[in-house]
Amino acid sequence: MLLNEYAEHNLDTTFRVFTDEEFVVEVIKLMEEDALDCAPVLREGKVIAVVTLLDLLPEQRSKKRLKDLKLDNAESIGLHEHLFDIVARIDLYPYILIPVAEIDGRYVGVIEKRILLDQITSVFHLGEDGVTLELDVPTYDLKLSEVIATLEKNAATVLSCGIYPAAPEGAGMVVSFRLQTHDFFRVVTNLEKYGYMIRYTSPVLMEKEESMREKALEVMRFMEM
Repeated sequence: MLLNEYAEHNLDTTFRVFTDEEFVVEVIKLMEEDALDCAPVLREGKVIAVVTLLDLLPEQRSKKRLKDLKLDNAESIGLHEHLFDIVARIDLYPYILIPVAEIDGRYVGVIEKRILLDQITSVFHLGEDGVTLELDVPTYDLKLSEVIATLEKNAATVLSCGIYPAAPEGAGMVVSFRLQTHDFFRVVTNLEKYGYMIRYTSPVLMEKEESMREKALEVMRFMEM
């Protein structure tokens, strides 16, 4: 999903910004009036930094401008970028807000980091609308299409999946699925019958296993009687 497809209802174009020519004392006053912890700093319409009150308060009695401070350089994310590419750089933005720019670098607004992460959660169905299943798979024998076909044959819909190396290195791969199914217990049981190594399942399965165990114990007690 391109950011410009998602930003229409989430981009704040009215958020206060400052140019690097503005005086520190004035910026502090305005930020305190608006109860802001941070704000973008522009030069020629492009973001060069994000200033915080912690950056400014030590200089509140000076006559410095923002350009005289040693502020960390900051970049914008582009409306033309894909959400997945942005997430790969999310740690570069230590603030709750992220500046957003056009493809030419011109500042257009800010977006909350939380909103971007919430959208990623939605795309990969990491909320309550699915269950998690992880399989241990040898690297040389990983055929993702076959695994997905097996899941679908057992009335499971694959909402998303990911792959990462198992530990220790060289021991194989882990395939992690988010699934939607009416009978998760059946899915996992059949996968085990097919020879798949189950690494992890959502707690809902453990609850079902506990229920099945209790029923089995009841049957055994009945037979002993």
